[in-house]
Amino acid sequence: MVIGLGSMIGAGLLIGLAVAALVAYCNATASAQPAAAHPTSGGTYIYGQERLGEWWGSTAGWGFVVDKSASCAAMALTFVSHAVSGPSWAQRVVAVVAVLGLAVLNYRGVARTAQLTRMLVACSLLTLVRQPVRPVIRR
Repeated sequence: MVIGLGSMIGAGLLIGLAVAALVAYCNATASAQPAAAHPTSGGTYIYGQERLGEWWGSTAGWGFVVDKSASCAAMALTFVSHAVSGPSWAQRVVAVVAVLGLAVLNYRGVARTAQLTRMLVACSLLTLVRQPVRPVIRR
């Protein structure tokens, strides 16, 4: 759940954060039952394969990979647009390096990925909490 939360929390908008929290909750509860029924590695691929067949399992697995890759790229671009000043090509280079670094970390194991995600989520939440609330003035 922490990894799912970390992939959605970067938006920074409170209403977006509430919607992301609802989606994360639905995703986690929908994944819990198949995970309990099939306690093996493979996640979405295994669930689809066991219930619907090889082709559907493969399609579900690749859909998951494409979805998470697109989410990672979008969050990397959002991060560098705030953290790196300069031309857009330099921001894209930093974003690619960040994505490759995270891919290497993911390859090393889910425990390390979850540990980094916890730290990033904590930093994001602290940043959101520390931002001053500006009152809306209507004229």
